[in-house]
Amino acid sequence: MNTYLFYDVETSGLNPAFDQILTFASIRYDQKFNEIKRNSIVIQLRPDIVPSPRAFIVHRLDYNDLKAGLVEYEAAVKIHKILNKPGTISLGYNTLRFDDEFLRFLFYRNLLDPYTHQYSRGNSRMDILPLLTLYYIFDPSIIDWPRHDNGKPSFKLEKIGEQNSLVVSGRAHEAMADVEATYSIARKLKSKPEIFNYAVDFFNKQKDASRITRFKTSFPAGDYSFKLGIIVSHQFGFDNNYLSFAIDMGESEKYSNQSLWLRLDRENISDFVLNPENSMALLIRKRYGDIPIILPAIDRFYRRLPAKNIKLAEKNLKFIGGHESDFFKIIDFHRQFTYPYIPDIDPDAALYQAGFFKKNEKQEIFEFHEARLEDKIAATEQIKSNRVRTLARRIISRNYPHILIKQHKSDHCDRFNSSEFREMVNKIRLSGHGGVIKGFRDDTKLNCKNALKELDETLKLDLDNEQKKILDWLKDYIKGIGT
Repeated sequence: MNTYLFYDVETSGLNPAFDQILTFASIRYDQKFNEIKRNSIVIQLRPDIVPSPRAFIVHRLDYNDLKAGLVEYEAAVKIHKILNKPGTISLGYNTLRFDDEFLRFLFYRNLLDPYTHQYSRGNSRMDILPLLTLYYIFDPSIIDWPRHDNGKPSFKLEKIGEQNSLVVSGRAHEAMADVEATYSIARKLKSKPEIFNYAVDFFNKQKDASRITRFKTSFPAGDYSFKLGIIVSHQFGFDNNYLSFAIDMGESEKYSNQSLWLRLDRENISDFVLNPENSMALLIRKRYGDIPIILPAIDRFYRRLPAKNIKLAEKNLKFIGGHESDFFKIIDFHRQFTYPYIPDIDPDAALYQAGFFKKNEKQEIFEFHEARLEDKIAATEQIKSNRVRTLARRIISRNYPHILIKQHKSDHCDRFNSSEFREMVNKIRLSGHGGVIKGFRDDTKLNCKNALKELDETLKLDLDNEQKKILDWLKDYIKGIGT
């Protein structure tokens, strides 16, 4: 029988490849939303993590909170087991855009399958934020909406919790409290089962794909006829009623399970249609069973679009109809598009570029996990796959430095100690040299120098005493990294 696993994480920063999950909280419920079990996991800061001051003044974690936690490897194994219980529907608030990507990279760098919790053994994912957005558009009375000073609704979880007096056991941005608040919102949504049951199927890959396949083709261009759809996302904003009218350009030829949609709600669409690279700003990549939600362009949905957007879409469709050859160039560009290859990407960030673990790698990973802690160094040096060996070495260096000290006289340990882990830590030190650590977005890992700059800027904000104490601790901590 399927169960709902509501979960939340707090992190050391916003980069899923280079920052770290610090707390994980979850509550498992049955199909009737009866509670089954809670889990709360705290994780120690790794020696190669430079904490983001802005993240810490939000969740307010400090050394005392983290020092008694599990090392990351052991926490990752435990979290992986929780999410991979057969029949688990994992969900939270904005989890598909944030938390779930952090989980994938957590699992990957700890040599655990990063995707099985999404599809294996009846497992799947949902997200309450896009469902709540859908309710706001079609049945806003479901909750009492908090408002900004300009009258626009707020989708911030803590604001919704305060406005609706949701009962939680801790403060906002505390993982378990956020889980409880999300569950309370889900109960409200589920009280309208005719909407809820329809909406949850957007997170079922087969049902979502089937719905989109049945969209009518109503825009002719050349020898083809294209589907039109209405995309739902809170990111589109209040002025657009959180909706965007779009045209389906077919599926990517390079990435499976990915359809391509071009937004039609922008002024000066000629700037985009006449230049394929510019059109990236209007592109929406849709994976079936994932966000964003896409509705058919039928009347009961279409009339929810603002009048100005309907007129703009009609104008833009007319322009596209008069520039069919340019439109087909855009289609070909996006269907053939591949993400740029980053030759010097850091192994921690290589999840998408390196791809799935191969069969021989899975066997080496199994043997690494099965080895006793004191035997993991020797097991690591037998691994033939470069990426698996590198990640295994990092697991030991990050989590079990005492093993290296204990075994320092062994030949294989001497070779192990010459690995690149110490060089990586040196790159992020305040006085470190040797370049930057590259990420999958061609970004870089936060180093101590930049973190201290961020800290100085954060001190200019309106902070309470607790936040100031956290920043005092962080300043000393960051200066001491790698020493």
